Amino acid sequence: MKPELIKCDDKELVSRILSSSSKERAFSELLDFMHEPIYFHLRKMLGNHDDASDATQNTFIQVHKSLAKFEFKSKLSTWIYSIATRKGIDLIRKRKQFISLEDAEFSLLEDSYFDWDSITTNLYAAVLTLPTKQRVVFVLKYFEDLDYKTISEVTGTSVGALKASYHQAKEKIKPLLISKV
Repeated sequence: MKPELIKCDDKELVSRILSSSSKERAFSELLDFMHEPIYFHLRKMLGNHDDASDATQNTFIQVHKSLAKFEFKSKLSTWIYSIATRKGIDLIRKRKQFISLEDAEFSLLEDSYFDWDSITTNLYAAVLTLPTKQRVVFVLKYFEDLDYKTISEVTGTSVGALKASYHQAKEKIKPLLISKV
């Protein structure tokens, strides 16, 4: 789901969340709308349910704590994706720097919440082998179908650098997928 698809007016929603009389209900509405897309965004980045679930929870804790500082320089949903992406990157960096294709496949197959066909498993496993920056860009561009401008807002990276990272990611994934055919 694209972050710009949030249905309500950002200023109104933020105002309602920050208001003492409607904060719980309004934040609950935000969670209802954004929880699933954020979880699946992180799931694609991190490769397993537990990490994605933890990062999703940490994302919304951070959103709740920082919402009063939101400056409307981007859409609220884009800002939330930015926070989620940073939380995902933090978890990736805490793990090993390099994961082999076999380790990624094993991890996906051992995850009881992962239930996709072998082609999809191979693609996700190949993505998990990418360096952090390339993985993030690939997930946002390929899986989330975001345009480079939005990805630039989410990651704070120039469009040119994003295009280069995406191209490099595709080139690294191709041989991994071809070897599985």
